[in-house]
This record gives sequence, structure tokens and C-alpha cells, in this order.
Amino acid sequence: MRAIIFDFDGVIVDSEPLHEAALRVAAAQAGMSLPHERYMSEYIGYDDRDTFRAVARDHHRTLTQSELERLVEAKKIAIESVIRDGLALAWPGAVDLIKAAHRRGPTGVCSGARLHEIEPVLVQLGVRACIATIVTADDVHRSKPDPACYLLTAERLGVLPVECVAIEDTPTGASAARAAGMRVAAVCHTMPRSALERVSHRVFASIRDLTLNELERV
Repeated sequence: MRAIIFDFDGVIVDSEPLHEAALRVAAAQAGMSLPHERYMSEYIGYDDRDTFRAVARDHHRTLTQSELERLVEAKKIAIESVIRDGLALAWPGAVDLIKAAHRRGPTGVCSGARLHEIEPVLVQLGVRACIATIVTADDVHRSKPDPACYLLTAERLGVLPVECVAIEDTPTGASAARAAGMRVAAVCHTMPRSALERVSHRVFASIRDLTLNELERV
């Protein structure tokens, strides 16, 4: 293990419910619903673009590029308000693990979120300087479960994918990391263990249970 790569939402911060709420607000502006059950079973782990495309398909609609851009912008406005209010809180143990990973070697963030949703929170948590690179949905044409984002993260960190351990919280993210050739440690912050075991190399109850030694074993 030469590098450790963190997913962001649901791994570093307890923000999945915040994103779900912001997506729901934006979808409602276009006359579409976003049921919680559907979000958890199908959409979670997607970037905003793919989420809105999937929601539209479920409403038997095809979004134009301008409609998609308006939805993404509406979601951006909603989530930025939440971030400014300091409501994106770190999972217990996440900040300590990021600092330990940084002391050990190359450390990155690979997320289906966007940079404006990630960087301000890392600054608020006092760990932005610990992260050598942040790869977001803005950096790739296809986000998770496509492996492109993880491959780009490894490239920017100057390591091979097989030398990386990724920390994920959804099957979508874990599948992306595995498809890139990485080892995956999953945490049950968002999904039950049963949903993560088939796509991860090891599953932990929470990031608080992860140590560098445990990641080495992964």
C-alpha cells in the first residue's frame, strides 16, 4: 500500500442525507419526485448529472443539456447553503485517519461530488493540506461506478492503482475502485454490511474502526 484514497460523502463527512435533500429540492423545481427508497437503492453514489438523468428516466423524461445544467445548478445552490452553515460534519475518526494517512504517504480524495462541495469542508475540518489531490465529477466524463475517477486519482498521486487502498461507503463507489484495480475497505456509514461485502475486500462498521495497520491488511 503506497497510497490511501478517501471517498468524500459518507466516508469523511456525514453528508449523504444533505445531498439527498438538495437533489430533492432541485428535482422538485422540475416537477420530479425523488423518493428516499429509490435514492438508497439506485441513485446513491452517482454524481449529480447521472442522478438527474436517472430520475428523469424514472419519470419517462429525457433531459436536454440545458435542463440538466439548470438542475445541477439548483442542486449546487442548495448544497452550498448547507455547507456555509457548517452542517456537513465529519464522521468520528475520519479527521484523525486523514492526518495519519498524510503522515504515511500520498493521500487523495476521489468523489462523485464537485470541488465546490468538497474543498470548503476539508478546509473547515482542518485537513485540506493533508490531501495531495482531489478528483471530482468535474474531472471525468463518467463518474462512479466508472473507474475513470480512481484511475485519475492514482495517476495524480504518482502511484499504480494496485498500490492503492480506497475507502468507500456504497457499492457504486466500491465497484469503481475495484474496476480500477484497487483494494477496497468499505465502511457501513450509508449502506448495510450485506450490500458492501460482495464488492469490497473488507467491511468495517465505521471509519473509526480503521487504522493504518488495518488498511495494510486490506
